[in-house]
Amino acid sequence: MGPIQMLAAEPSHGSSALKLSQLFRYARADGQRRAQIWMPKQVALPPHSPWLPLLEEGWIRQQPHPNPALVLVSDAADWRAADRLYGTSTSRPRLQVFWGGDLRCWGHGALTRPAIRVALGEAVAQQLAAGQRLREPIHTLPMALDPEDLPAPGQATTDQEVLLLASTNATLGLALQQSLIRRGVRFRSELSPWPMTQWQSALAAAPVVVVLAPPPGEASFGLRRLAAMALRVPLVCEQRLLNDQLCRDGRNCLLRPSNPEALADAVISLLDPSGVGLRRQLVDGGLATLVRHRRARERLEFEQLLDQHQQHWHQALSCHSDLKTASRSPAPSSP
Repeated sequence: MGPIQMLAAEPSHGSSALKLSQLFRYARADGQRRAQIWMPKQVALPPHSPWLPLLEEGWIRQQPHPNPALVLVSDAADWRAADRLYGTSTSRPRLQVFWGGDLRCWGHGALTRPAIRVALGEAVAQQLAAGQRLREPIHTLPMALDPEDLPAPGQATTDQEVLLLASTNATLGLALQQSLIRRGVRFRSELSPWPMTQWQSALAAAPVVVVLAPPPGEASFGLRRLAAMALRVPLVCEQRLLNDQLCRDGRNCLLRPSNPEALADAVISLLDPSGVGLRRQLVDGGLATLVRHRRARERLEFEQLLDQHQQHWHQALSCHSDLKTASRSPAPSSP
């Protein structure tokens, strides 16, 4: 039997890439499954890319396997590459991992053909279900993070710079900056996406972090919020329409409306010397939340999906009964 073939046709280098690279490691962790990653020849990985260690270890290839047992795709570019490399036959199982629910993930015919559909986190699953585009059931992987994946926590004090992770909503981030300036609060802002190592290092040294939500209808699968909890940084979050149950107001974070004054008030309450009890309460709550979101569970559930992929594939095919399953797939084309 062939290996699991992951495709990364247009690899990103942020949180979604981190999760996909971790899923690849789960796929081959027990030593019995074979797995490899295909990327186009022209891809150049930057030094901070989560894919780079896998390239250095020899798991990324420029030639796809001709007869994989399972093709693992993520976004629309991967679907286009899969069709070019393996044809459109339904005789070869495909598993799609969703890190979002917009056209970037379901374009190029991704929804019109069967696949085992897997959402990264509850908020992504909610977004996909609300769109009512998928015929197949949605399998949800619990969003997870281990503290050893992060830099060591810093010795943050309340006179250090507050961190604003606002690249998902730069307009609100700028308004929040103005509110904090009026109150004399020092801060650092991520208004356009930073490399993962940069925001993690800034987070490790921050006394408080504000994490803004993505635009309405988009999901955030929670790595930044989990990272704040793991690094013991008191967390302020914008209330989200897609509620993944990760954050609980007053228990592991402060949830506030999408209003710069309300968010700034929450920051001030955590910086004030009288807020030491509240800070300790949120940090303790965050550590308790993290226990339920360790990668051991994420790995176990993904491995179970892989072990049962033939069963899930037949279920996916039954949801596309209007399609005729081809008896064989065409040979892959040159990448």
